[in-house]
Amino acid sequence: MNKRRKVLILVLLISIILIFVIIYKLVQNGIELNKLNNVYKDIDIIEERVSIYYLNNGNIPIKNNRIDFYYSINPNDNNNFYEIDLEKLENLSINYGKKEYGNDDIYIINEQSHTVYYLKGTNYNKEKFYARTLKYEKVDLNQYK
Repeated sequence: MNKRRKVLILVLLISIILIFVIIYKLVQNGIELNKLNNVYKDIDIIEERVSIYYLNNGNIPIKNNRIDFYYSINPNDNNNFYEIDLEKLENLSINYGKKEYGNDDIYIINEQSHTVYYLKGTNYNKEKFYARTLKYEKVDLNQYK
């Protein structure tokens, strides 16, 4: 083999490796995005069912164990987070939150704001997401008294 042919083979191998790395990253990014979207869909459904439950019962559907959670994004949250009792919610079809992926695979709710979080969180673009990324504003209830 002459030198030119060796260089051509080396360039071809490097190109193939780069293509595989790019494809891997795209697939991985797609999987992460799909999981994030599924968590967002779950939270939408759960928030709707929790609202209906609250209107009908006057309380939120929770299990009695308080959960330590430090990733609150709603300024109206207090420090009381509880696991949502999914069995109390009707017509619930969700992807996560059933402890199939570990004990932290649950949805939790803040007692005061009723904001729903996914305790396990999900990664996307090297960031961890626990809830929908909405723009929350602090509400001062004292002004309405």
